[in-house]
Amino acid sequence: MRNRRWMIAGLALLVALPLALAGCGGKGDGNQKEGTTSPGASTANSDPIKLTLWGAVPSENGPQEVVDNWNKQNPDIQVEYVRFVNDDAGNLKLDTALISSQPVDMYVNYDYSLYEKRIKAGNALDLSKFSDYDVEAKMGEGAALWKVDDKYYGLPTQKGLSFVWLNKDMLDAKGLPIPTEWGLDEFRDYAAKLKSDHVWGLAQSDYYFNVPINGSLQKQSLQLTKDDGTSAFDNPLTVRTLQVYSDMMFTDKSLMPHTEQITSKPALDQMFVKGEAAMLFSTNQIFRTTNNIQEFPRTFKVAAAPAPKVNKDQADYINAGGLGDVISINPSTKHQEAAWEFMKWYADEGMLPMAAGGRVPSSKDFPVDEAVALMFKGVEDTYDLDSIKRVMFGDLPLGLSRLDRKTGTEQQAIYDKVFTQKLTPEEGAKELARVHNENLKALSK
Repeated sequence: MRNRRWMIAGLALLVALPLALAGCGGKGDGNQKEGTTSPGASTANSDPIKLTLWGAVPSENGPQEVVDNWNKQNPDIQVEYVRFVNDDAGNLKLDTALISSQPVDMYVNYDYSLYEKRIKAGNALDLSKFSDYDVEAKMGEGAALWKVDDKYYGLPTQKGLSFVWLNKDMLDAKGLPIPTEWGLDEFRDYAAKLKSDHVWGLAQSDYYFNVPINGSLQKQSLQLTKDDGTSAFDNPLTVRTLQVYSDMMFTDKSLMPHTEQITSKPALDQMFVKGEAAMLFSTNQIFRTTNNIQEFPRTFKVAAAPAPKVNKDQADYINAGGLGDVISINPSTKHQEAAWEFMKWYADEGMLPMAAGGRVPSSKDFPVDEAVALMFKGVEDTYDLDSIKRVMFGDLPLGLSRLDRKTGTEQQAIYDKVFTQKLTPEEGAKELARVHNENLKALSK
């Protein structure tokens, strides 16, 4: 009898146990409907989803804080930041990782030609599979420049443009106003007036010699071609640009000669903050140096002016830059939805720590005032904020060159020849068009 009662009790327990377990798992934390889970979420008893984000910004300049913030808020989806250098070797490292077994769930594109190449190689996910985020409504019409075959394969997260940094104290000493619009003639005149025995009027790397040229040609096409499909580089505006820069180097001596710059490889941003150059043609990346007043103390105020047009009265000039830092998802990741959740968060709020390094969020839903405050935190008095806000947060027409990378590399060798006086500006313009046309023909085959 005792054994029979024991068996009945045991059977009751076996029936009750699974019912109790089912009751424990029904509604989770109360924030989800019964029987559903959030995108990419892991169960309470499983390990968290692990994602990697590859980017070129040093981790200490914002990315690590970004992923730390996300990881604290999302214990079920943990992100690791992996840095690659944005040069040929670094991009090859990323591309190799994308086609190998190395973990790459998301990555940042900084160059359109490489972005397009990765799309064609099948290494960027078509984002049209997600319908809960209107990219153009969030980022503005400039986002459409990153479409390929009318589809987005990445999310452009920041505004970037090339512009001119100015030593305002030196401007004031010469009675020169902060330019709000200027051409290369005025640009050259400022550099000549600001130079002295120990100060260059302008510091500029070879990367920016083509900015006025491209800005003048983008009205014709993103590929910088004419209506007939041939290169637009062989034109008077190109010749004019090459001539002005040559005059600044060899006639005015207000710009460091190209040969000297190649030989000495000076840190131009440090030259500027040390007062060795009155103007610096650069991008928002200079914030890393101008904000670092502990390592690079300075007593002068920094101001900003837009990039010079070739001719001041050009109504159709488009400023180099546009939207950038385009984050793509690797189609081979097992956690596409989780990666998408991170990307949306990053664009709309998560990239705030990047603002200290000068990265301007492109999403209209981003707390811009917070970004601005963070950019200048502790150093507000060392900037002419009105001029910087006018340039960085204004309504300058921004464009995006889709010049193929091979042409850009080959054209750089031509700029080198012009600025070492091996080619005249007229010959240089013809050569720029020649190599562009050759590559256009190759790409069309």
